[in-house]
Amino acid sequence: MKCRELMHLDNTGHQGINSIFSKAHSADWDIDRDVDWSTPVEPGDSLVDHEWTAFGRTQTFKALPENVRHYVTRRGLGRVLNILQVGESVAQDICAKLALKLRHEDHRNAAVAQAMDEARHHLAYVRFIEKMGEEPEDIDAFTEDMFDQLLATEDPRRMIAFEQFFLESMAMNIFEGIHDHATNPLLRDILRFITRDESRHMGFGVLYLADWMKEASPEERIAFAQSWLPRILFTVTDRPGPLMARQIVRRIDEAGHPDAAKLAPALLREQQELNEQDHALLLSGQKPSHLLKSARNVGLLAPEITDALGVSDHPLVHAANQTEGPPAPA
Repeated sequence: MKCRELMHLDNTGHQGINSIFSKAHSADWDIDRDVDWSTPVEPGDSLVDHEWTAFGRTQTFKALPENVRHYVTRRGLGRVLNILQVGESVAQDICAKLALKLRHEDHRNAAVAQAMDEARHHLAYVRFIEKMGEEPEDIDAFTEDMFDQLLATEDPRRMIAFEQFFLESMAMNIFEGIHDHATNPLLRDILRFITRDESRHMGFGVLYLADWMKEASPEERIAFAQSWLPRILFTVTDRPGPLMARQIVRRIDEAGHPDAAKLAPALLREQQELNEQDHALLLSGQKPSHLLKSARNVGLLAPEITDALGVSDHPLVHAANQTEGPPAPA
């Protein structure tokens, strides 16, 4: 973009997208003034209740000694916070690229405001991890590859679809889960502020893509849905299984519990029962998914699209369309 182009930036006039920039200022928070960093993060404290962690609701996990449950839960939290702090840096890079590539004033403003939020979130996670006083587990190869794919993306619409729409919507359930289960007040306060910010970021992705879907040809809409809807349906139904069980068993062993490997069959059997209960709640609309709601609001669950992709009878598609909620943003 050249100087003369910057002299006459067009604003789409989209009320929702323009309000995102205004709310970024009115709802702003100061990482030093609004968060009490003197709050202790005690060694050995799980920091969230045990039911938050994978397999934490199983009877086998509940029967473990308290110190083992504390250790496993805390290590799981550290791993997730480490992924989130890396994700915030990824999002900051994406927003910086979007600010240079987008051609409308309101779109650029939203990207720049989000970049500031992501820098603050990254710093908050890093400070909290430092207060935990232990090296967190590394991020997994799948997550690293996903972040690398996003960082390599140059197309603005794909960047927004990947970051603000898909990842932010997926992460909202994670943010809310940590906040709702947090027993440490510092962690709870951080997540309260971050979740408020992230809802705006997710909102921009939904509003931007909903606008694009209205202007796109039927072929373009179907092609876009083909890229994202199968991934969304898989992600929404993903539940703790054998891979996560191996991580939990390893942490139980690290905590010094004897014969940890022998617990795996019971953990998996009991978790499968819980997975089925959670899935039933999802289908009933009692345990909504932000990702499915975002997909519906963008227009990915419109009949002509689900028909074209052969998923009209998918139970999650039916449940999402039956759940009360706002229509696709105008």
